[in-house]
Amino acid sequence: MGPNEDLPTLIERKDHVNVLRYLRSRRVRDPDLTLYHGKALLGEELTKKVRGDESARLAVLEQVCLAALDLQDHTLANKCLSQLRASIGNEPIRFRMLLARCLEAGGESEKAMAIYDEVLKTHPANLLALKRKYCLAETPLERMEMLNSYLEQNSSDAAGWFEMSKLRKELGDFTGAAYAMEEVVLGCPMDAPAHIGLAEAYASSGELKLARKHMAQALELDPTNRRAMFGLVMVSNEYLDTINNLSGKKKQTFDDHHDVEVAKEVIKYGADKLLKAYKGTKLFSTVQTVLKTHTESL
Repeated sequence: MGPNEDLPTLIERKDHVNVLRYLRSRRVRDPDLTLYHGKALLGEELTKKVRGDESARLAVLEQVCLAALDLQDHTLANKCLSQLRASIGNEPIRFRMLLARCLEAGGESEKAMAIYDEVLKTHPANLLALKRKYCLAETPLERMEMLNSYLEQNSSDAAGWFEMSKLRKELGDFTGAAYAMEEVVLGCPMDAPAHIGLAEAYASSGELKLARKHMAQALELDPTNRRAMFGLVMVSNEYLDTINNLSGKKKQTFDDHHDVEVAKEVIKYGADKLLKAYKGTKLFSTVQTVLKTHTESL
């Protein structure tokens, strides 16, 4: 397979080996395509050799097995396992991990979890085993424990931190959710939805100025993002309401006249953007009514 060859070209040429290699190397999840070319290469009984390359054949068997699980074809998945067992035996970790995936798909979660625990005893940094244990955990607290173990080994995984943020929100820990989303933003600083997620977590934990900052950043990255427009108006309005509900010395301590004026201008800016975005749509009058409640006192 050449560096410039694309998937349609390989498919047209019926280059089964390289189609499957392309899918593996680029992590393309297309089970139907995988099974078609896997069976064309190995035969219906999965016994054909791959140009004398046994390692390539084993890789294809593993790939076909996972594709079969995606399509809930347990018979084919077990056939792949039998071929792999005949070639490499039961001991290699890669085989045991595949066996555990098949057990999961068959509803035998406890047996699968036992295999993952066994793998982690000898290989504590096996990220796939940690991920699969996370998927099998039944309660938010159990999932958080598994995810903590995973992130200790792979702290740069933005997707893992995003999952942690969701778990923290489920548990009502919005400060923890904000911390996790900070890690997501560090990994994806140009991603507008990440800034929105962080802003929403800040808003839920009472950090309204930080929430406003990240809503504004999201809107700068994606000027058409209506969620960021609404968020900017809402958190700025909430900030003003918080100040107005304070009294006496506490209000004097909290109140920052400059920041209050900034919040008012931001509300006007966000409202203007929303009205322009919804102009000419069926929702325009509804949006106009909603925004009126946030701007009439400015």
